Amino acid sequence: MHNRFSMFIAGAVLSSLVALLTGCGGGDGPAIKAIPQFIQFGAPPTLALNGTATVTATASSGLPVSYSSVAPEVCAVNEATGQVNNFNAGTCLIAADQPGNNDFAPAPQATQSLVVAVNPAQTLQWAPPPALALFGQALVSATASSGLPVMSYSSKTPALCTVHSTSGLVTSLTSGDCTIAADQSGDSHFDPAPQVLQILPVAAWSGPLTVPGAPTEVAATLGATADSAVVRFLGPASSGGSPVTGYTVVSVPAGFSSSGAASPVVVACPSGCAGYGFAVVASNAIGNSVPSAAADLLTGFKVTARFFEPDTQPNDTIFTGSFFLNSTRLTVSGLSGQLTESMTGPPMLTVPLVYQLASSGDGQGGLLVSSFSLNTTNVFAGGGFPTGSEGLYYGWPTTPNPGAPGGVGNSYVTIYVNSANPLAPLDQSHVNKLVYGDCAPGGMMGDTCMTGYVGWGTMGGYPVSQTITRQ
Repeated sequence: MHNRFSMFIAGAVLSSLVALLTGCGGGDGPAIKAIPQFIQFGAPPTLALNGTATVTATASSGLPVSYSSVAPEVCAVNEATGQVNNFNAGTCLIAADQPGNNDFAPAPQATQSLVVAVNPAQTLQWAPPPALALFGQALVSATASSGLPVMSYSSKTPALCTVHSTSGLVTSLTSGDCTIAADQSGDSHFDPAPQVLQILPVAAWSGPLTVPGAPTEVAATLGATADSAVVRFLGPASSGGSPVTGYTVVSVPAGFSSSGAASPVVVACPSGCAGYGFAVVASNAIGNSVPSAAADLLTGFKVTARFFEPDTQPNDTIFTGSFFLNSTRLTVSGLSGQLTESMTGPPMLTVPLVYQLASSGDGQGGLLVSSFSLNTTNVFAGGGFPTGSEGLYYGWPTTPNPGAPGGVGNSYVTIYVNSANPLAPLDQSHVNKLVYGDCAPGGMMGDTCMTGYVGWGTMGGYPVSQTITRQ
């Protein structure tokens, strides 16, 4: 395939030279055209906070333009329609591009600024009040109309209850009406919000004292290393009428444990945490609760994989994405991200890969996980992935081919996850397992997909690195 592509490029270059020479020498051949063009925006629309608006730009050539956001933290824009969606206060900057064609040269990029219209007044709204039992715990939650996070929670009745200032975790100390306040101090765009209060009635205990109920809302993530876990939880809904004195996190299956006075509790795993879940036991003066439901060890990660492309330097194909590793069940879920199209641009196109459709063990304690742009594993002519008919897109040679199962233009990437220690650097044998196939529209190879494998690829591309970090 690489030889086929090289011959294609060589032929194209020779044809261009012949056309150039015949055009300049007064022969009958056509001369190469490069007519200048420019882009002009229409009047900027009004963009309200958390609202939408549509920008309009036209090219003097009459060719269609594409839009992109230069301030993605403030706004996003539909590449084709120019519809803008606002996320935050600030200045939304939209760019318009037109890459040209056989007659017109690429247009200089044009930009338009939209200042987000913000009402500086903000208010706070409480979620419905949770039940709070004597000596028990509950989570309160308030939201701000500005979208800013609530800055702090505080107890107005500290003799009756306490509250964690950022998480909103309330602990009852005795019976009575527990009153919690929420505050948001504003920022450069918003005024401080008026303080709001929420009252949680706590009834006196009636009946005999008992052991506490089981803790709830248990969640576990890997700690700083693969041999530790951080377990978070809520205290029991019922304290048994006696204050909870502590918590014990136990591994499932049994083997090790750790204790603490409150959430979270850090647990050391003597031989690594892979394969274990975690449950929590609450204690009071009467005794121990039954264990909570066991929680899987679920941790979010970011991943970047790079494929060297000898024919498109300095552009390489790069996948940037994220996933969740379930260390208890040794599975990966939610792999998604963006794959560059290194033969396009500038700027290079990106292909969203949002469907994790394949995952398999490599026999060495690792997982090969693949994500696709379409909801099918059909990528190449002949069907699936990674094998196929020399990298030709699925449905070839019919163009277009809307009737083919899965459609035309699918792309995918396969990453490697060390399920025992996902942060460990990969050796070369594991780097060699990384692959991609990019058959998305907008490339420069016609019916041929860009691919990257060790030892073979439509352009000679091959994987060079993968890094995994915590989200």
